[in-house]
Amino acid sequence: MLRRKKKKEVKLKILGSGREVGRSGILLEYGDTKLLLDYGVALGSEEPSFPLHVAPRELDGILLTHAHLDHSGAVPLLYVSETKPLYTTPLTLELSQILIMDFLKISKFYVPYEAIELKNMMHYSKFVKYGEKITVGDCEIEIIESGHIPGSCMFKVRVDDLTVLYTGDYNTTETCLLSGFDKNIARKVDILITEATYAAFDHPSREKVEKEFIGKINEVLEGGGNVLIPAFSVGRAQEIMCVLAKHDVEYPVYLDGMARVVADLLLYYKDLLRDPKLYEKAYNRVKIVTGWRMRKKALKKPSVIISPAGMLKGGASVFYMEKILDEPKHAVFFVSYLIEGTPGRKTIEEGVFATKKGLNKVKARIEWFDFSSHVSRKGLREVAKELPSHAHVVVVHSGEEGENFIKYCREELNLPVYFPENGSELIFHF
Repeated sequence: MLRRKKKKEVKLKILGSGREVGRSGILLEYGDTKLLLDYGVALGSEEPSFPLHVAPRELDGILLTHAHLDHSGAVPLLYVSETKPLYTTPLTLELSQILIMDFLKISKFYVPYEAIELKNMMHYSKFVKYGEKITVGDCEIEIIESGHIPGSCMFKVRVDDLTVLYTGDYNTTETCLLSGFDKNIARKVDILITEATYAAFDHPSREKVEKEFIGKINEVLEGGGNVLIPAFSVGRAQEIMCVLAKHDVEYPVYLDGMARVVADLLLYYKDLLRDPKLYEKAYNRVKIVTGWRMRKKALKKPSVIISPAGMLKGGASVFYMEKILDEPKHAVFFVSYLIEGTPGRKTIEEGVFATKKGLNKVKARIEWFDFSSHVSRKGLREVAKELPSHAHVVVVHSGEEGENFIKYCREELNLPVYFPENGSELIFHF
């Protein structure tokens, strides 16, 4: 009597990023092996929210794609009483420490872990590098560069004859700072778990954005004004440094806030960048702000000031904003995503900025430039087209705009697509 071969299965449980952007967290189970893919926080509302609970003692490993808090910010929760290995790149670990410490410092709400849990997380980390393959339980995992921020990666998980690619956040476009993700990697993927933050939107060409950005910066500077560029500390601030250096902006460029610490760190890891020489040029050109006297000096003559926070929620950028908002010769150029309800978003949409004295009309020039480090609609479709005809697509880290990509995969490529909510379980048999 012939025995039927027992089917194997891969199970995915969506703990976070299901039909939402932020607080990523996906549990992958195969046989006796359980892997946690990211574990972040959502910071859009006043109080941070965390992914669904997972029992740390049951995990064989935690895989962290990159340092942004919506992917890393809940990881210390797993180290209250456990010592599970965390696999990530050295740069991601260092950047995560910087961002999580700042999160703990500035949070006005209860965060269910403290600095000791972050220390434990750091202690039990195991470093990986691009192109490396590691084994965790029954899974072989390959580390792939994602092009999102410095140190960011994807995880290609191999279980027997099945390949699962978890993208985290990624970018297919080459920038001054990083090379884009190689979409050919998708050709041998059976299950793609992909972000789709900009599934309904195409970014303009980077060359076009840079040209317009530099042209308008020079207009303001030549008119005797200052240009404030609120930017994310990790990645975006350093990208803008490189753009300014690439186009040889002759006026002083100041770098403030946490972006200074990250800029120093990236100099140490410059070999991970697309053009280390351009980064060195940019780093050597900027003036690192060392205190209040220098902040005031930066505003006395035409200059470019790159400073967190990118959404004007706090940090040194608020000081600069208060000083320039009343003068039409000055400008504030946003280069980062602006969450609804943040001071930056209100500045763009309503032309107002709140200070201690009340709500102020912003007379300075206001612009927004698309320097996104996320894959766009076109990039998502190009990656999907590389997938084998039998592949399955799981869309996460996206709101209703994800429906655009789902429709394309189903109708144009005839691929099975899933758009799970938080708490959902997907089971794939093979």
